[in-house]
Amino acid sequence: MLKKILTGVLFMALIGTPFLAMGQDRPAGKWWRLPRVSKELHLRKDEKNELDDLFIENRRKLIDLKSELERARLDLDALLDRGSLDDDAVRRQYDRLERARENLARERFRFLLEVRRILGPERFDRLKRMYRQFRVQRRKNAIKRRRK
Repeated sequence: MLKKILTGVLFMALIGTPFLAMGQDRPAGKWWRLPRVSKELHLRKDEKNELDDLFIENRRKLIDLKSELERARLDLDALLDRGSLDDDAVRRQYDRLERARENLARERFRFLLEVRRILGPERFDRLKRMYRQFRVQRRKNAIKRRRK
């Protein structure tokens, strides 16, 4: 179960980047605004608008959660850098850091579930196939560039 969740989170975290390369005129992550993707998934205008709203809401939350994570990491580093080590304080701060990481992963996963809800299972599967095909093509292109 955890493996599926982590795979889903990783999938969603990576999904915006490859589609960005297909259309440089779009902000990072807005793959549904790429004409080819939109056409392939038969996205309606209201679905695109719903994805836009979801994207903005998600990005706002991610900004806050990433900031919380960085603060927790900084606080832990500060505790570890002190001359004398307070084991209990370090453990508590480490727990805060792990909760911050978990909250960030949970929000990314929530976004993934919402995208799946909007698209439905068939179109979501089609999106995953498109992503896998794109990754294969990107690897082939990277290999060709290295050989030159």
